[in-house]
Amino acid sequence: MSDSSLLFDSSCILTLAKEFRGDAPDMLAKGSTLSLAYYETGNAIWRECFLLKRIALDEASKVLVSIFAILRTMDVAKLEDEELGTDILSVAGEFGITYYDAAYLTIAQKLNKTLVTDDEKLARVAKKVSVKTLTSRLLQR
Repeated sequence: MSDSSLLFDSSCILTLAKEFRGDAPDMLAKGSTLSLAYYETGNAIWRECFLLKRIALDEASKVLVSIFAILRTMDVAKLEDEELGTDILSVAGEFGITYYDAAYLTIAQKLNKTLVTDDEKLARVAKKVSVKTLTSRLLQR
């Protein structure tokens, strides 16, 4: 079901990579994300390795390399436009969500994409602004 109409947030990218390993690149390749996903996925892996100590550094490095390889196959939108940046800031303030989450929401809205997220709060806000959402669980069907 992955296609160009899907915008994946970083949590879903990580979930799909973890659960589907070798199949994840094919599931994500035709989808899109934000350049922010590089930093968010890196931060999540750092957290697993250094804060929670669930994985060793060599494993964390392998996971990071794999995730970056997946991200390179996706259409990755950059946030370089000041007007878009202020739109994102307004959405974040209006709905009490992070700038990061507002970026995914705003881009999905502006590009008429379905937002793939497991973040329940973000999905609720998306519904308020008429952005379609899917969860990684629904995508797997």
